[in-house]
Amino acid sequence: MKKYLALAAVFAFSGLFIACEKKKETSKQHSNIIVKPRVKVEPDTIVHKMNEIDVTTDTIKWMGSTYKARVHRYTNDSLSIATDETGKQYRNNLIKMVITRKDGSVFFEKVFSKATFESFLDEDYLKQNVLLGLVFNGTDSDNLHFLGSVGRPDILTEEFVPFNVYITKMGEVRVEKANLENLDGYKVFEDENDEGV
Repeated sequence: MKKYLALAAVFAFSGLFIACEKKKETSKQHSNIIVKPRVKVEPDTIVHKMNEIDVTTDTIKWMGSTYKARVHRYTNDSLSIATDETGKQYRNNLIKMVITRKDGSVFFEKVFSKATFESFLDEDYLKQNVLLGLVFNGTDSDNLHFLGSVGRPDILTEEFVPFNVYITKMGEVRVEKANLENLDGYKVFEDENDEGV
């Protein structure tokens, strides 16, 4: 019986020795693994604003005279907020358009908001997007043509819905959805510094 106890003690001791060696080897294998610390991602709680832009087209030839169109995009804290699918928030924009005659008198003046285009857009799109811009796009015998857009305020995306905005001889506004295929090279505003915040 003593032999068996001694033998059992030898086996137990050798098993303990082997287990310690394996533990040391395992520790050596894992000592070279670097685990990046988990970074807690804070939600973006800032309400972003797009840059203010003021563009004037000086020489619009129309109906035998020269007109000037000033388009001013701006925002303020009283405007509603659009929230995109990531939860990022943007303040909505307003665009004031003033068209003057050659003598400086005002032919047309209006402040456009996203609501101008809401009948063409579904509710979710309206909640997630803002009024981006209005740019002069030519004339015909009856109308001044502008291109408007509602879309993503983040300049890294180019998602927007375009609109034809017509100003009639009587100073009335007519809006229709534009065809994307006919908008090669269209830019919301000619401003390289527009950073979208």
